[in-house]
Amino acid sequence: MNKYFATILLILLCACEKAPSETVKLEQVRLVVSASGELESKQTAMIAPPSVSRMWQYQIKQLTPENTRVKKGEVIVAFDSKKVMDRLVDKQADLDRAQKELENKKIKEEESEQELILSIAEKQMEYEKAERKADIIDNSRAENDRKKSVIDFTIAENDLFLAKERLTFHKNNKALNLKLAKGKVNRLTAEVNDFKSDIERLKVKAPIDGMVIYRANWQGEKPAVGESIQFGQPIVELAVIEQMQLKAQIAEPDSGKIKLNQKVKIMIDGTQEIVLQGKIVELGRVFRDKSSQDKRRVFDAIIAFEQPKDTVIRPGMTARIEVVIAVIDNALTLSSQAVKLENGQGSVRITGLFSDHEETIEVAHIVGDKVVIKSGLSQGDIVAL
Repeated sequence: MNKYFATILLILLCACEKAPSETVKLEQVRLVVSASGELESKQTAMIAPPSVSRMWQYQIKQLTPENTRVKKGEVIVAFDSKKVMDRLVDKQADLDRAQKELENKKIKEEESEQELILSIAEKQMEYEKAERKADIIDNSRAENDRKKSVIDFTIAENDLFLAKERLTFHKNNKALNLKLAKGKVNRLTAEVNDFKSDIERLKVKAPIDGMVIYRANWQGEKPAVGESIQFGQPIVELAVIEQMQLKAQIAEPDSGKIKLNQKVKIMIDGTQEIVLQGKIVELGRVFRDKSSQDKRRVFDAIIAFEQPKDTVIRPGMTARIEVVIAVIDNALTLSSQAVKLENGQGSVRITGLFSDHEETIEVAHIVGDKVVIKSGLSQGDIVAL
């Protein structure tokens, strides 16, 4: 009898000392692809230095603080215009001289024309006088006098013709000279206006309503007043925060699982995590490196979502996403620590009353810390951990 009780006690002690176990469950499993991304505005405008002749370095003189809301037409950033102003002063002086030269030329050309007109009037009088003398028929006059009158008339006629030709030549030459002088004035006026326009354009105004977001350079430094930047370097992004979307980076191995209109769970990082629901509305066409330091290949996916009314979100906020690629309603599941995976094969230890035995199983999916069993187990089986 004592031997019988000792055996029962031994069995109970062995049962108490068995390793922890887990029961195979039947539940709904959502297969997801996890990725990360960043919030951005659907409508943005990049602000960079304007194109100004013979300027490649631009010094920031005024800069609207980051996260400021601005209206269309407000000055966002102003660049130092001293170089352009100096060139404007020199060009304005050239214009003033050219305008003065034009006025003097007009006066001089007008005086010369009046002198030529007066000369024509004098030659006309001499011509008429010589003509009358040449037309006089007087037999009492000597032959030489009559010939002289004819010669004088011919000379007066030629002088009148030359005077008229000089006036015609002067008028043509006057028009050309004035045209050249006016052309110089117009050219200098256009250059002066260009400089004035450049000075005004160095005060860059907002093309749309939006929020000011500073753009960092390749060293990760944001712009500041007094710094010099290169032509073409974006320094400010205007974002319409009422129209936001998420740009996610999908890893290349998961590219075949992602499709348009798939539902997405969005978890926005912050002091308090914000969870939103969205869907994929656009897929990138090319693969790229995730970053200059991270050479993993990814492609972009644009995710649309309805913005929360009681929570403020900003462009640049990071987020994690889960793209639901499939839903399995009746899936046999175990925790990953209960399954041993080796060379693509899975195995578990089935707990028995007196001993455990190893069972080979077929794994369908691994979802986080959960394993979906395809075959080899049934609901309610107890597996050792």
